Amino acid sequence: MSRLAKGIEVCNEESSGTRSHGAQGYGRNSGDLDHEIAQLTKLRSEPNEHLKKATVGRLKLPVSTLRMLAARESNYSGRGRFSLSDSCHVLSRYLPIYGPQKVDKMRSRAYISQFSADGSLFVAGFQGSHIRIYNVDKGWKVQKNILAKSMNWTITDTSLSPDQRYLVSL
Repeated sequence: MSRLAKGIEVCNEESSGTRSHGAQGYGRNSGDLDHEIAQLTKLRSEPNEHLKKATVGRLKLPVSTLRMLAARESNYSGRGRFSLSDSCHVLSRYLPIYGPQKVDKMRSRAYISQFSADGSLFVAGFQGSHIRIYNVDKGWKVQKNILAKSMNWTITDTSLSPDQRYLVSL
């Protein structure tokens, strides 16, 4: 029974005065609502039926993102794009497990940031002509702390050289 139907049923019982279960009658079926929400979530986050048929013989393991991309390119769904459930399935595989955490605390605002090409360094430019380079591989430790000279107000852009030896800032 859907939530809307439950709500209508409760309203009808209240208006007719025949409500025999009281508040616990409505609360007793709230577990059904949890199961319904869980089922809808499962259905909306599973891969498309056509894609599941293409992977027949496999155990009930999650379909890999690479296989889903190949299926989209092969147009298994017949629409040439991901369905809503396919999109949810792919995106759910890349949600962060742990919440955000503080890496550093500065007295001024960060205005620009970027990762190096290989992802091992993170450069952040701050108000007050301050630049910090963090080593991601070593637990976000500050690798270099730079106070830029001849800057007006803030660092507006930074760029690392391909070999990560030089930094240009504006």
